[in-house]
Amino acid sequence: MILLLAAYLRLANVATNPAWYTDEGTHLEIAGQLLTGRAQYLAINQPWLLVSRLPLFEGLLASVARFNGVSMETLRLLTGSLGVVTVGLLYAVVRQISRDRSLAVLAAGLLAIYPPAVLYSRFGFSYNLLAPLLLLCLLGTAKYAVCGSKHWLAVASLSIGLGTLSEVWMFVLFAPFMLIVLICNWRDLLWSLPLALLPFGGYAAIMLATAPQIFLFDVRFVLSRVNQLPLDRQVATIWQNVSTLCAQDVWMIAGPIGLLRLKSPRVRWIGLALFAIPFVLLGRTTALFSLSFYYLIPLLPWVALGVASLIRYGVPWLSRRLLRRIHALVEVEQSARINWFNLLVAIPLAIILLISTVGLVRQVRDGFHTDIDGFLLDPIAVQSTAAFVNGQVVASDRVIASPTLAWLLKAQVADMQMPLAYQGRATPHLPADIPPDRWAFDPSVEQARFVIVDNLWRNWAVPNVAGVADMLQEIERWPIVLRSGELVVYQNPEEQ
Repeated sequence: MILLLAAYLRLANVATNPAWYTDEGTHLEIAGQLLTGRAQYLAINQPWLLVSRLPLFEGLLASVARFNGVSMETLRLLTGSLGVVTVGLLYAVVRQISRDRSLAVLAAGLLAIYPPAVLYSRFGFSYNLLAPLLLLCLLGTAKYAVCGSKHWLAVASLSIGLGTLSEVWMFVLFAPFMLIVLICNWRDLLWSLPLALLPFGGYAAIMLATAPQIFLFDVRFVLSRVNQLPLDRQVATIWQNVSTLCAQDVWMIAGPIGLLRLKSPRVRWIGLALFAIPFVLLGRTTALFSLSFYYLIPLLPWVALGVASLIRYGVPWLSRRLLRRIHALVEVEQSARINWFNLLVAIPLAIILLISTVGLVRQVRDGFHTDIDGFLLDPIAVQSTAAFVNGQVVASDRVIASPTLAWLLKAQVADMQMPLAYQGRATPHLPADIPPDRWAFDPSVEQARFVIVDNLWRNWAVPNVAGVADMLQEIERWPIVLRSGELVVYQNPEEQ
């Protein structure tokens, strides 16, 4: 029943609800190129580390798209299915490490209806692949710590290693993993750490053998993006993340508190380490809310587990405390009265969760409204715009558009940052010194036949990418050939 509910909330009407986000277009563009035998992202060849996209998720998406087509529905069905798998896996992992079936059922049920977990599974974010891998790491390290099983430690190592082939995010997990192994038996680190590094090491070896300059350039760029803020700024950034997330979502308060109430001391500190250390390492330099909330997708099962623990163990504790105050002479062992008190405390929680679930069902039917709506594109407007442009271009024509719709266009497409990077100007996601042979074509504005401007240009690129405002001013002198919702298509007067 829980899995059916999780599947409905994550998979129903998913192709157009919620509206489309730019990172989803990035995945679809890369997967589409892979199906044609090319490693390319828009105007850039061999894009992997340069655009923070690694081959595991993109290859998985391309494999699924081979049967279901390159479409937003395919991408979101994949990530939604990963979300359902995560719900089921959370039950299995918690049952194994806690031996408490009630806690496992409650944790899985809460994750199934946790609003951010539902919403961000419906988006086509590759971080949804990390969530089940992180749970396997929890299972492996907990079993290793409790039983000393090297087989389970190998499972944890390989789950981290596979994750590093999908997202750079997974490298932050090495810190808690190494800490756990060092505390249990430092000698096991001598083989488990190389095992965790093996998958990415294999990928690095292949890249160094086939395209060493590309790989080393991209590694240097990724390392340069690791923000070296002074310590006081890092502390301030962590506090901003904690205060903002807690103000927006009471689950973010209850979750960590509940993790502290897990019964097994080893499971408790391992769970906290795998949640808190990645949160701090990510949150010291990066915002983890608004447009960047997707960084927390792998940690959302921990929030659900913490809330489940707080309910499972906190409600009886609260009942006993209240019963002692109200009936000072009544023994705690009088289970009938305690059970009635548990019920009285649990009923308001159940009502709140039911109301939240009903709200989610309505949003599945009528449409999700999110904090990032100003950066999303209406699917109908995107599809009609793409159909219009595709009717005007040939494969050699050049178009500049956001990734959200670029993957739909049958032309040579670049996004709004690429013309600037081609001119030698750094942008938030591209360096200034990309080698000439990495460019598949010249993405300059002057070479474009059409430029498609949308709310991502206005709401994100103009305030955050130096040079976009001037570029947009120049483009707005061109004739408008189509308006569709918030999308405006400009045609280069030299190409008319």
